[in-house]
Amino acid sequence: MVRLGYNSNGFTSHRLEEAIEWLGHMGYRSIAITPDVGHLDPLFTGPDALQVYGQLAQAVGLSVVIETGARFLLDPRRKHRPNLLEPDASAEARVDFLRQMIEWCDPLGARLVSFWSGAIPEGSTAEEAEARLLNRLIPLLDLAEERGVRLALEPEPGHLIATVADWVRVRGRLGERLGMSLDVGHLMVEDEGPLESVVGPHRNAVWNVQLDDMRRGVHEHLVPGEGEVDWHAVRTFLATLPEDTPACFELSRDSHRFHELAPRLISEFEA
Repeated sequence: MVRLGYNSNGFTSHRLEEAIEWLGHMGYRSIAITPDVGHLDPLFTGPDALQVYGQLAQAVGLSVVIETGARFLLDPRRKHRPNLLEPDASAEARVDFLRQMIEWCDPLGARLVSFWSGAIPEGSTAEEAEARLLNRLIPLLDLAEERGVRLALEPEPGHLIATVADWVRVRGRLGERLGMSLDVGHLMVEDEGPLESVVGPHRNAVWNVQLDDMRRGVHEHLVPGEGEVDWHAVRTFLATLPEDTPACFELSRDSHRFHELAPRLISEFEA
């Protein structure tokens, strides 16, 4: 079985150190840390603090994934901006942030950074945006390879890379150094088809999984069982992935009930 875990954006009302200890004691085996204004804010977090959290996670048996989807971390007024597709120098803020996250992997004990493309900026075509994405990813892939880190691109509804087919196209240009960060709910939002049919041919490239429920056409993270995702199919698919693959619940809208959901979900999922 994969390494079941939980994303820190799903427990923003809890201190990170408290949640790490509790997740480990509950039997979780991974944690996806989303650096944000509440947990490991990149503006104020130094290497010593990173090592403390990395050592704590290791002590309770959690592998660490770095997620980079914080909504307003780089711009307090624009969600998920600037991104890798910007037509101007503002894109460097996103590039610098991703470079910083690659460098954070060592002190945190992480070996994977998950990211998305971003939405096409106003006034740009899809072709122009994709060219910028490719050009900006190459040096990041070079740095990641040098540091022994894997980069996994997440198809995100509403973004340039929104579907698995979009991811396949980009990976065809960038090669096997680029993995997939699969959000099982996003397949439902985009109505891409059955998990095994859509993702099965690319399972060797699925390096990270995000677990959440969703309804067709609605990009809203729901607790498993509250949407339309086929969870039997999800479990069957996860059983075919390498055992060290992290698969973390991403329930950013449900931090207020983390204390109830975390113990319940691991019990249900591993039953």
